[in-house]
Amino acid sequence: MWTSLCGMYRCGQYVFPRSSGYGGSLSGGMRFLSNAEVATALRPFYFVVHPDLFGRFPDQRAVNEESLKLLSAHLEALNNRRVLQSTPTVLPFYLRSATASNPGKMVRVPVERSADPKRVLKKILQSCDLSTEYLDKMPQTPERPERRRVNYTFTQHQPEDDLSDEFVIFQNINKVKDDKTLTGWLRNNFDMALQRKNNLLGLREEIKKLEEKVKERLKLKDLRYECGWNVEHYRACLRSLESLANLHPKDLSHLENRILVFAAFTGISLDGHVMLFTGDVQHNWIDFIRNIPKHDAYLMKIPAYEYGLSQILRKIKIGRRKFMPKTQAGFYTNHLRKVTTTLLDYLGRQQYPASWPEDLSEYEIVIESEAGPLMVSPTGQFIAPSTCPGGILVDFISSNLTEARERSKLYKSNKHVEVDLHNKCVSSLRLSSLTKDDSVTPEKMIKCLERLLRESQLNFTGCDVFITHYYSVLSDGTVCIPWDWKM
Repeated sequence: MWTSLCGMYRCGQYVFPRSSGYGGSLSGGMRFLSNAEVATALRPFYFVVHPDLFGRFPDQRAVNEESLKLLSAHLEALNNRRVLQSTPTVLPFYLRSATASNPGKMVRVPVERSADPKRVLKKILQSCDLSTEYLDKMPQTPERPERRRVNYTFTQHQPEDDLSDEFVIFQNINKVKDDKTLTGWLRNNFDMALQRKNNLLGLREEIKKLEEKVKERLKLKDLRYECGWNVEHYRACLRSLESLANLHPKDLSHLENRILVFAAFTGISLDGHVMLFTGDVQHNWIDFIRNIPKHDAYLMKIPAYEYGLSQILRKIKIGRRKFMPKTQAGFYTNHLRKVTTTLLDYLGRQQYPASWPEDLSEYEIVIESEAGPLMVSPTGQFIAPSTCPGGILVDFISSNLTEARERSKLYKSNKHVEVDLHNKCVSSLRLSSLTKDDSVTPEKMIKCLERLLRESQLNFTGCDVFITHYYSVLSDGTVCIPWDWKM
């Protein structure tokens, strides 16, 4: 859901508005907006409504997650030239508060159906009292990459269509047309990818030197950037941290021998990493860094909580989701305590099912936030939200023991095959790097890599390739291709 919205930032395609008439050509009366422009315009909105900012307030987090899902569905419907009857006219969002103890105020964001993309974006920003300066400064004259004619075929009025003869065409931000081929896309984008990569070589070298300088000065074990914004943003983060080191050298001694990660939230991760939200001001960073010892106290409690839950669930392994979003240690201990309590309540009334083995140590369970799913992951782990009642959790485990075992075996087998194919692809296709989105499972990645190795004529030489669900060339030259690409 959030990924599909952020995809506007990652995808370099165009968003085309269409005139209200049924003519076959694109309207010349509206300005074309690239997805980069859309993402830049909405960046202030992302920074105040992202669910990760509401970790201490599960109710508000859930509201924002649901609203973002509906907003994403709305954009998808507009992209398909229709509006679902279930689409609300306004969506509630909580805006991030400047104080950690306040969940922030709620605003009602209008769901616009206008054919003008600038109007859609402007209404979102205005409803949150955010600046529209970027949009206001955009020229009004059409800016098209090329003059072309596009033929559209419209069906008869459907029950779910209420736009009449006014349609909004947002080019799909995470996917491409089914008939797009990898060979054709590479032919059109390979040179651009290498040019973008080469254009940033000087900046990357500057960042590397600055990174080493900051690591050495603060005596960091490692320094990482897991935000998703471009490399210019990483440089700004490094400079901000360097500035803090000049102003508060004593306070920053808490970072010594730690792994510091610029990320989507501020806190201590379950791995003990110091996470700094890239959208925060320096004042918030230094306040958190001063209190790292207090946050570490939660981290020290995790093994005891995990051991207690494991013993209650017949020695089941307490794990972390293989592609689990980062979370704060303090929240995680609360999640573990809730599940432990509800299971003890269950055992106070009845015993575990007779079908359960005496020892569940070959299985693994992951405890997530209140809004998390109840499921068996593709890797064979039981995933459970901390608010799941004991009886429901026990019934779910009983019904899925076989499924979890089979998925776990398949994942362990595929994991080694994936590593081998990964190395072969990097060598055979002469890639600079090869990575993947967390949502691409080993099974999908194996299929993708096997097919890439069979197509020796593909030219990826020198590219940084990212396997995901869509085609795009990022601002740093990274080549994004879907795992299920077509020839």
